[in-house]
Amino acid sequence: MTQLNEEKLLTELGSLREELQNLMLKKEELRTALHRIREELNNKRDELRKKKNELADVRSRLTLVREEITKAKNNMKVLKEKFTNALNNFRQASSELRAITRSSSYNVAIDELRQRIEGLEWSLITTPNISIEKEKQIVNEISKLEQKLKTLVSQQLRYSKVVEDYEKSRRELNELREHINKEKEHLNELSKQLTSLKESRGKIKSEIVALIDNIKQLKNERNELKTQLTSINNTIREKRFQYQEIVKELRRLREESKRKEQYKVLKEKKEHVMERINKGERVTIYDLYIVYGSEANENENDYS
Repeated sequence: MTQLNEEKLLTELGSLREELQNLMLKKEELRTALHRIREELNNKRDELRKKKNELADVRSRLTLVREEITKAKNNMKVLKEKFTNALNNFRQASSELRAITRSSSYNVAIDELRQRIEGLEWSLITTPNISIEKEKQIVNEISKLEQKLKTLVSQQLRYSKVVEDYEKSRRELNELREHINKEKEHLNELSKQLTSLKESRGKIKSEIVALIDNIKQLKNERNELKTQLTSINNTIREKRFQYQEIVKELRRLREESKRKEQYKVLKEKKEHVMERINKGERVTIYDLYIVYGSEANENENDYS
């Protein structure tokens, strides 16, 4: 019976040993998978941190570009106001220039008038015996020519001033137009930057959302692995406890079997000694110890 129990326990022990080996292999697989998941989680967290920094940088640049756009629009508004004023000044100067050009009715150049005046004055000086009537006539003509010369000179000065104002207005208008075109180009470039930054922001946001989802999934996988690992550790503890209990039981059975075997041998020796004593044969002290010492031990074991 003991032999059968021992064989049964050995079978169970072998089965438990195999189960424990499989469980340890499974545990190692889970630990490896958990380590891999943790590394991947750390990598994803680092990547997420970088993406958040990139997003913060893009948002900062967006703020700066928006400020630049606002500034450029204000500059454009000021330039357009200046352009409107300059255009009005230019139109006024053009109108004045056309009016002076139309009202200029003199046909004789200023130099010609001066030559005629000088000629008449020379006649007064060089003509001998000039009559008073003739002299008076020449003086009147000189006076008229001088008045006309004065008018022409005045008109010429006025014309020069108007032309100067016209040219000044035209230059100012061209300069403002050039500034406006440059500001438009600058504004267009800023708008392109704004569009590009918005696209980058949207892309980074999408990447962040994907990373967060990925991290959540990895966390779920990690938690599932930890749950499995806890479960398998509990199972291993249970199996080890069962294994230890079976080992203890095997040890007990073997000790019991050993004691029974020893008892059987001792009993046979005792019977042999008693048989010799009954026959009147001489026995040794050891033989007597086998008979009486074993009985004392048995009685002691019975009382213990």
